[in-house]
Amino acid sequence: MSLRVITTTAEFERLQPVWEAVYRSNANHTPFQSWEWNFAWWRNFGDDQSLRLLVIEHEGQPLGIAPLYLRSRFYGFPLRHLGFIGQKRGDYLDFIVTAGREAVFFRGVCEYLQQAEDGWQVLELKDMPENSTNLPPLFTALREGFPLFGVEHQRLCVSVPLTPDWESFLQTLGKRTRKDVSYDRRYLDRHYKTEFKIFTNSTAVFDGFRDLTAVYQARWQEEKGAGRLAEERVLKFEEEVCRRISQRGDYRLYLLYADGKPAAGLSGFVSNGKYYGDIYAHAPAFQKFSAGNVLLGMVIEDCIKNGWRELDLSRGDEAYKLRWNGRIKRNCHLKIFRDRFAAARAALFEGLYERAAASPTLNQMLARYRRWRYGR
Repeated sequence: MSLRVITTTAEFERLQPVWEAVYRSNANHTPFQSWEWNFAWWRNFGDDQSLRLLVIEHEGQPLGIAPLYLRSRFYGFPLRHLGFIGQKRGDYLDFIVTAGREAVFFRGVCEYLQQAEDGWQVLELKDMPENSTNLPPLFTALREGFPLFGVEHQRLCVSVPLTPDWESFLQTLGKRTRKDVSYDRRYLDRHYKTEFKIFTNSTAVFDGFRDLTAVYQARWQEEKGAGRLAEERVLKFEEEVCRRISQRGDYRLYLLYADGKPAAGLSGFVSNGKYYGDIYAHAPAFQKFSAGNVLLGMVIEDCIKNGWRELDLSRGDEAYKLRWNGRIKRNCHLKIFRDRFAAARAALFEGLYERAAASPTLNQMLARYRRWRYGR
């Protein structure tokens, strides 16, 4: 078994064929483990001083990749720690591992962590799905090398199981929801000329994405001062992901128009028979017409026509997701510590951050700042 540590963006780019082979070998992987998604994130948010991509091989064949990077601050306080590329943005973060080679791979990861000389004190693995096939072998390897670690099941995500046809899917919904599905469509059609569009890998996908961006910004302008897409580098990242994943044929963007204006939209990715909804928004001007719910119904119909077995609506257990027979699942938050002193510092810093994040006054100040900085 051998290990390479990738530390530059140029090496990251050259790693694409190896990454792709491992990614396609295992149904455990989501679109957030694809090379395209991770490389786009790194190009827009990373730097060559902190990249720590671990590539573990055996007899010249890749066993897996640990997409990590090193940070100097932990919740705003000085503490060197390793974490997944894509933190705070990816809904499902994980290792990229060849199916059946998980045990050997994680032994290699732990050996690196024990010998690393870059001063890391905490390894924080956020948003690993609780049903990830990587968790059992990871826990086994950690118990042998790092007995001081913690696991929390915290972030809620919702997915909608699909049936072979639309009519049988409707029967899985509550009586009130079934009635609303047809009523909302008729009500919207009475007031507007509607058009449902699907964008995949055509050049028009970028026009559609700009319309989705406009809807998203309008949706969050009043409540939060500005949506995340108002920040230039965030928007550049989203556009790059759209371009890269649409080129490989795994991108799908749905938009509902009313009198030619975008009323609601959902963008996402297809992988292993599932559609992962990523960015969803409905325009405030069409809220009373339930444009968002109308769109979701049309999305579900299209997913069923394509034979996909699940619509993943990602993090957040909002009521509208549960109305569509959404099932709650959880992501894990793992923290591995070098020693007890690192564990104590990490707990203190995280606690201080959480108290500040829960402050209504600070959140109001942040909304005013966003409105001033990004508002239109």
